[in-house]
Amino acid sequence: MSVTAPTTSAGRSDRVLGIDLARGLALFGMMATHILPRIDEAGVLTVVGHLQGRASALFAVLAGISIILSTRTVLRVPGARAWSAAAGLVVRGALIAVIGLFLGELPSGIAIILVNYGALFILAPLFLRFPTWLLGATAWAWFLLAPLVSHAVRTGQVGDTDLVMPAFTSLAAPDMWIGLVLTGYYPLLQWLGYIVLGMWLARLDWSDVQSRIALLLGGIAAAVLALSASALLMNLRGRWELESLYGQQWDTGPTFVDEVLLLGAYGVAPADSPWWLVVAAPHSGTPVDLVQTAGTAMAVIALCLLVGPALARGPVWLHAWLSRPGSAPLSMYTLHICVLAAVGDVPTLLPLPGVGTLTQWFLLNIAIVIAVAVLWTWLVSRRGPLEAIMTAAVRAVQRPLVQDPRSPAPRAAGPISAAPPPDPSAGPRR
Repeated sequence: MSVTAPTTSAGRSDRVLGIDLARGLALFGMMATHILPRIDEAGVLTVVGHLQGRASALFAVLAGISIILSTRTVLRVPGARAWSAAAGLVVRGALIAVIGLFLGELPSGIAIILVNYGALFILAPLFLRFPTWLLGATAWAWFLLAPLVSHAVRTGQVGDTDLVMPAFTSLAAPDMWIGLVLTGYYPLLQWLGYIVLGMWLARLDWSDVQSRIALLLGGIAAAVLALSASALLMNLRGRWELESLYGQQWDTGPTFVDEVLLLGAYGVAPADSPWWLVVAAPHSGTPVDLVQTAGTAMAVIALCLLVGPALARGPVWLHAWLSRPGSAPLSMYTLHICVLAAVGDVPTLLPLPGVGTLTQWFLLNIAIVIAVAVLWTWLVSRRGPLEAIMTAAVRAVQRPLVQDPRSPAPRAAGPISAAPPPDPSAGPRR
């Protein structure tokens, strides 16, 4: 797959739609894990259970793609305009984090991703000047090595640490900052790899069907290889080692190891045995978890890029229900969290046969997000309201950094948009 390609207006439009579709899927996937059960009455993972960890990882990889799409034009010009691109990312990240701190104050019961997400934007300028090959090498090496560093730093940790939700009222708590970087739901030490992966993917040539198929197959291969390696190592010795360490905690029912393997951890796996590093549990932050979620994200993005051209040629209603929320993801995520916090307990809805209360509540949340996104982007602006505010703030900061006052300011992006650029068991849902 080459790293440069001629770009046509139609090609750009197809790719923008594809990225919007992928962001819509990531948003809806996270909403599903926030509301719907992850295991059924028999203790088997549901479809939503399989989305756990994957939807939020896709969200982060897409952020990396948006970072490159929103800065590559200005980065071609050295000097002040290049510095303005970095400043724009820092401002965007800070504003996203502030929104996340506000949402952290709400009684939503959700592990808010936005503070960590904003911090990733602030760190992204460190990688803007990396050549394409180095971005790719850094991303995959990060997935393999960052969990080892985390495990070494946390050696001896058993179970979960004291998890403190990022919020204005927790800013003075040391555990909040430790969680942000190392032990929280979305630890920066591991999650930075997703951003770098997205930046690498954005540098590749997606202009033809063959390159998109290659991206699809590469993502599937990475996920299958990681999961297969985990299954092999766990069956050979890993599960026995972990069960021997913890033993059977109850006379009947699952062990602690069973709980983690099925339902996942809370950002990182325990660090009292190196065998935890080979588990594929959701939100465990192991090399296997990071590689398989990264591969899944690549495959989903490739599928959306493959169907984008066909949908772009059809009527808007075929994709608007997914692409319009995907074009304003920060606003729609914030709306979703606010709805959950405002309503509190799941409301009693219509007694529809065969459709449970949680399913109805999920569908109602989806309907609210779709309706608001479609109406806003149709009647007001292609950017969501929060994306528009952020764009104005970024431009205000970037403009003085441009040396030549006659040249236009760099195009600002929404926090998770491509062009314009703009997630559990007990405990908060992720």
